[in-house]
Amino acid sequence: MKVIEIEGIGPEYEKDLNNAGIEDVEQLAELSWEELEELAEKSGISLKRLDKWAEHADLISLLGIGPEYAEALNKVGIDSVKELAYRNPENTLKKIEELDKDQPDVIRKLPTSDQISDWIDQAKEKYGIIDEKKGSGTKLIKIEGIGPEYAKDLKAAGYEDCEQLLPLSKDDLEELAEETGISEKLLDKWQEHADLMRIKGVGPEYADALNKIGIDSVKELAQRNPENTLKRIEELDKDEPDVLRRLPVLDEIKDWIKQAEDIK
Repeated sequence: MKVIEIEGIGPEYEKDLNNAGIEDVEQLAELSWEELEELAEKSGISLKRLDKWAEHADLISLLGIGPEYAEALNKVGIDSVKELAYRNPENTLKKIEELDKDQPDVIRKLPTSDQISDWIDQAKEKYGIIDEKKGSGTKLIKIEGIGPEYAKDLKAAGYEDCEQLLPLSKDDLEELAEETGISEKLLDKWQEHADLMRIKGVGPEYADALNKIGIDSVKELAQRNPENTLKRIEELDKDEPDVLRRLPVLDEIKDWIKQAEDIK
């Protein structure tokens, strides 16, 4: 599929991308953050715009998701196949229906719940992700700040594993806050920690440290420079020595960022 099929890429942008060696959607979807930066310099197209198109290209790789549905998914906060894999089909459909009411020109036909379930199944199969309802065995209590009492409140609401927090939208977090009596701010923070803990080697302590220096998601981590990230963690450790028992080394952070780029 040619890049011009992506929403927002007209003949002029297509020409710029072609001149930079990008002709197909698949090529765009596979670019790392550094490669997108290089493409921005080469093509004169903003990095923000290229990143959005790369997200669309990633979603279009799934059978049944064309440019319009990729645009709609992007607008409801689903910016990659990996992200889609953690979503709930009913909640996703509800958000797309709300989008359609607010912006009726985005899609010509609403997808069905079965279609969305199929997209999610494809996404899970692509990345080997288990069903978030079953969890992976990483209990929420492992997250920094969730002790026995909070864990009990979350379990009563049906949440035991980190993976269950990942697909929750802002509205979902608001509902969970009302149901559990836990502040939405805390729930949002724990969701960020759960997201970062998807990276192999990033446990509760490192997730907390990354969060404290302004890295609140896997996508954000993918855009970071390893040397600068280590420097900021070292500065954090001086100011708050109780956050980490051991500082990560540069190679570890490089590996985290590489994993984040692959997930993104």
